[in-house]
Amino acid sequence: MKNFQKIIKKIAKENGTTPEQVLAEMQKVIDEAYSHHTGEADPLWNKIAPDGQKPTPEAFVAQLHRILGKENIP
Repeated sequence: MKNFQKIIKKIAKENGTTPEQVLAEMQKVIDEAYSHHTGEADPLWNKIAPDGQKPTPEAFVAQLHRILGKENIP
């Protein structure tokens, strides 16, 4: 995603932190959710992380973008 780094920088600036800290916090949340998801969440995680590995923040956002782009969300 070409704008991902710009968005991360903007979030960091708005919150008085660094892009690295924003990414680290995102990774912690992704890791926690991935490690503790229930069976009901498996189909979504299989789409988000088809290789079975915890995704990076950029990969997570990119996969959600792809998934949501395929859905007919009003």
